[in-house]
Amino acid sequence: MSRALHSKAPPALPARPVSFDTLYASHAEDVYVWAMRYAAGRSGWAEDVTHDVFLKAWEHQAWLREEDVRGWLFRVTQNVAFSALRRERTFRQRIANLLFPAHPTETEATPEAALARRQAVRSATATLDRLPGQERVVMALKLLDDLSQREIAQMLSLSEGYVSKLMTRAQARLTAWGWEVDDGSP
Repeated sequence: MSRALHSKAPPALPARPVSFDTLYASHAEDVYVWAMRYAAGRSGWAEDVTHDVFLKAWEHQAWLREEDVRGWLFRVTQNVAFSALRRERTFRQRIANLLFPAHPTETEATPEAALARRQAVRSATATLDRLPGQERVVMALKLLDDLSQREIAQMLSLSEGYVSKLMTRAQARLTAWGWEVDDGSP
């Protein structure tokens, strides 16, 4: 009777789940660095992306495993960053459409005019960002989404009177900062 020797591979270790605390401690800095690649120098933006990535990690922690978590975090960071950039681009485009005609004339089609438009959009965006939270939301809904005061009140579960007050405050601030706000009245 001959006996053959067989090498036995050690049994595969079961994939280990990741504790959220360990996941965050081990990878938060990497996720932030990856987010900064898309942030154009804006650390607050990268922090927001990092926060959103770890919210997704919290939601999916039951099936995340140590062995593949780094790749998963990278892909999620990339997806969250791209989504944020798309939202930002849409917001800027809506502001640009408010500030400039849909079809520029020949004199408005020069590189200098394009630069002036980009600077005006950045300035308008920065000015809206300076408004306090509720005022900013109300003005964005009014100016960018063209909603009525009643629609805004319903959407935000606020009284029409309070929405009116927020709009008046926001318009006063914007005017004080050198912006003319057209409320759409004839």
